[in-house]
Amino acid sequence: RLDPAYGGGGRQRAQRVIEIGLLTGRPLSWWQRQADEEGLMRPWYVRLTLPRPVLHRRIEQRAALMLKAGWVEEVRRLLAQGVAPDAPGLDGVGYREIVQYLGGALGEAALPQAIVISTRRYAKRQETWFRHQLVGQPVLTLDATDEPDQLARTIIQRWEERGA
Repeated sequence: RLDPAYGGGGRQRAQRVIEIGLLTGRPLSWWQRQADEEGLMRPWYVRLTLPRPVLHRRIEQRAALMLKAGWVEEVRRLLAQGVAPDAPGLDGVGYREIVQYLGGALGEAALPQAIVISTRRYAKRQETWFRHQLVGQPVLTLDATDEPDQLARTIIQRWEERGA
């Protein structure tokens, strides 16, 4: 009722649609239509990509570091405090696998790889989503293995070329 054009999209999107409707008195679809019609936004996208082997290595390293830093203990503490295993936040990538491990559904040896696999799948879904969202949009795609200073210079140069 807050936005007749709302077509679904999950709990977080629904929450955002409700927030916007209640706070502004207008549905999200109205704001989006206004932005399109009045040209209020001229988005320009910078997309950072990584070669798959680099991305996979970084995912593995990050999961290992987080586990070593006490990720399992963090989740164990939350569950002990009464947070439901399916609570928002604990259903996220990595947390879901740790909850399974703590519940006995996943072995300790399998935990790191389960987190890595789940994260890789999520990264692939993100890539697909961005690829489809950005069709027909101005996009600057850069290799994120380049040095940050070089990436920044390239972005600034392209921004200035656009006359923005």
